[in-house]
Amino acid sequence: MSHECSIVEDLLPLYKTNGLQADTTHFIDQHLASCKHCQQLAASKLSSNQNLSMKSTLTFFHLVFIVLSFMFALNSSLLGNHKSFVALYALFGCLTYLFYKNIWIVFAISSIPVFVWAIINNFSNPLYIKNFSFIEMSSLIVGASYIALLHTIFALLGSAFAIILRRL
Repeated sequence: MSHECSIVEDLLPLYKTNGLQADTTHFIDQHLASCKHCQQLAASKLSSNQNLSMKSTLTFFHLVFIVLSFMFALNSSLLGNHKSFVALYALFGCLTYLFYKNIWIVFAISSIPVFVWAIINNFSNPLYIKNFSFIEMSSLIVGASYIALLHTIFALLGSAFAIILRRL
């Protein structure tokens, strides 16, 4: 196994996902044409195991964004006269879009945690729930939906800003 083999072995995961520049891809193509060891390595599933650390890193960042969303939901409330949620959710929507590059993920991460928190937070609130009737539960769900919608609108405005930034 040569020095080039160790370089090719390190680059194979990026090579398989077309994540390399053209010169590097050409170098690997030339090496694979002449090296049986690296051909076998490229054909095996060994290189796919190297992507595991990248997947766990992405999973970590997914969890961070979800936790941040819950933290924003806890710390921002329309009923408490905290207007900072406008700027926070716009910034959150912008960063989430820049990370995921998917507007539906921005929608889900900005709305679902707020909706869940609004229900949990107001479930024991006598303003909403006194007798656990259908009407009271419906008003709780409508109120939680309204709060989630408002937060989501600002997150989507932030993601619209991110889309404009990416196109510039």
